[in-house]
Amino acid sequence: MPIPSSLADRPGALLVIAARAGQELAKRRLAPMGLSVQLCGVLSQLAEGPISQQALGEQLGIDRTTMVELIDGLERQKAVVRRRNPNDRRSYALALTPRGRTVQKRAARAFDASADEFFGPLKAAEQQALKDMLRRIIASADPQLKQSSA
Repeated sequence: MPIPSSLADRPGALLVIAARAGQELAKRRLAPMGLSVQLCGVLSQLAEGPISQQALGEQLGIDRTTMVELIDGLERQKAVVRRRNPNDRRSYALALTPRGRTVQKRAARAFDASADEFFGPLKAAEQQALKDMLRRIIASADPQLKQSSA
């Protein structure tokens, strides 16, 4: 993916271009499994334990309608089950089925392999430094984002 010369010195634009390139690589690795990057994220979050559909959507930044479609598809594939939330009978807790755990593990391996390939040009110390810098940028922007949306 070429970098337009007008954007070569703009860190924000470089982040967007890098993110797109990484997403494309992950997409190619996940496609043979019938999964998208978004579905891989959903499965990864569900691997941490049951969660409400609303909370999952909020954590991943997925709107309600799209989340319903994603979960319906995973339910049809018998990868996810909806159960009444014992803490709130008005909502459902989502959980991976045994099949879903298998799919999630395969998806995580494919996703991790794409990340290894994508970040391969960087030395281990550079990769760690990049992660540290990105965490600081995200943490710094988070309070600013909450203030600007209020």
